[in-house]
Order: sequence, then structure tokens, then C-alpha cells
Amino acid sequence: MPKLDLSASRRAFLKRASALSAAGIAAPWALNLGAMAEASAATATDYKALVCVFLYGGNDYANTLVPFDTASHAAYQQMRPSFAYGRERLAATALNPVHAPLDSAGFAHQCALAPELAPLLPLFNAEKLAVMLNVGTLVQPTTKQQYASKSVRLPPKLFSHNDQQSVWQSSMPEGATSGWGGRMGDLFESGNGNATFTCVNVSGNAVFMSGKSAVQYQVSPNGSVPVAGLKAPLFGSAACSDALRALITQQRPHLLENEYTRVTRRAIEADAVLTRALGAAPALLTPFSGFFPILTTCRLE
Repeated sequence: MPKLDLSASRRAFLKRASALSAAGIAAPWALNLGAMAEASAATATDYKALVCVFLYGGNDYANTLVPFDTASHAAYQQMRPSFAYGRERLAATALNPVHAPLDSAGFAHQCALAPELAPLLPLFNAEKLAVMLNVGTLVQPTTKQQYASKSVRLPPKLFSHNDQQSVWQSSMPEGATSGWGGRMGDLFESGNGNATFTCVNVSGNAVFMSGKSAVQYQVSPNGSVPVAGLKAPLFGSAACSDALRALITQQRPHLLENEYTRVTRRAIEADAVLTRALGAAPALLTPFSGFFPILTTCRLE
């Protein structure tokens, strides 16, 4: 059976990085609210970060948020008879939202969390967790008939997995050089104390985090990746490390060489800032300790 598996490396970094005030900034979904958010950020005293976990399609939605009302569950069980959750197993995790989703006839639907996700239920009941339904890459609500007749606007190369991943991250066709997260970063980096930490990526390189001016700062599960010869004395000599630092950060007459050393200087400076911040942060934060182990072992039957 498929499993929802968030890598241990990402969990390790998120546990520590959530305590930092060095990276990230709260942001609304709509870019045209950028000015409003900038104004509120100027007077805010609490730290907020937008954390995105992109599963690259690795989630069975119908066995994560499961239809629970009698009619919907019967239809769900008919469509997947061999691996549907029985309704009796879902009773303990049934959600009771303030506003239940309605169908075209005005019938209210009820859903339940997969039993393995039961620890998330208190967060939902405390109104600290919400579910977003019908989210995807469609340009507008589309019926099967409209799709077949191509009578409405459709995203490019629909049903192509890699193309839709790119559209999901960038709101553009595959080949885009910036994502909506990075473009949000473009709006906010000028209001950040250290612009390098506006967009932080713990999983390598993703178009989602690339902006026009905002550059995604890539880190490892344990924090930043230092230059080996600067992390510890080179050949056991601090003088050698100082010489290496000067060599790789000094101004260069050639345009490309100078840009390379500028990026190197930025990485060294960011490493110093992040290393100090992580050193002062607790190794494990209570809100995450009970959450991530559950996701690691969650079975989507």
C-alpha cells in the first residue's frame, strides 16, 4: 500500500527552523495584497512563516480526507471496494466544520480524516487546522463534458504529471523560471531584515521558491552548508582558513568571476547568521514532536 512519507531530513530541519526569526515572512495568497501585508508586517511583533510541503503527487486524497456522510461514503466505497475505509472506522475522526461543503443540490457533505491522522483532529476542532477542497491547476470549475468539448479554458498539458507539477508551483507552463512562492518573496524581501532568508528551501532546488529577484536559500537538514575549509581550520591552521576566505571572496575584475565571489560571500555570511540562530534554538519543539512521526507512518490504504 502507498504511504505518505515525509523524509526525516525535512522533519529534522523543520523542527529546528520553526524556532528561527531569521528566515521567512508571512504572506497572503493573493499577490495584490502585498502592500497591505507590508504595512502590517511593519508593526507586527510576532514571527510568522509560510511553510510549504510539496508531495509531487504522492498523496491519495480520498483516503486522506474520506467521505463520511451516508450517501457520499456509499459512493466512495462503491468506487474503491477493496481498499475503502469502513464507515465505522471513520466515526472517531469525523469532521464537524462550521460550514459544511454543499453540492449543487444544496446537500451538505461530511468528511473524516483517515484514522491514522486522528492526532490532527484536536487541531481542527480548535480551529487551528483547515482543509482546502477542490484545489488544483484548473483555470475555472470544469465539468467532464466541458473538458471533452474544450469549451472552457484548460491548463496546458492537463494529465501530464510533470507539467502539472510545474503549473502548480509556478502558475505557468513547464519551463517557468519563477514560482508563485518566489514571486511573493520578491514583494517582501525589501521588508526583510536579511533578504537572503526570504525564501528558504530544505529540499534542494524548486521553481516554486525562485523569484525574479528573490533567490531561494538552500539548506541541509542540519542547517546551512558551510565551506569545509572555513568550518574548521584548514590543515589545522586558522591562517590558512583566513587566506582561503580572502581568496574566494575578494573582488574580481572579470564580470562573471566577480558575480561568483559575490554569491560566495553571501553564502558565507548567511551560514554564519543561520548557524548562530540554530545554535540558540531548541533541538526539538513540542508542537512537532507528536505530529511528524504520525505522518511518517500514515498508511493510505
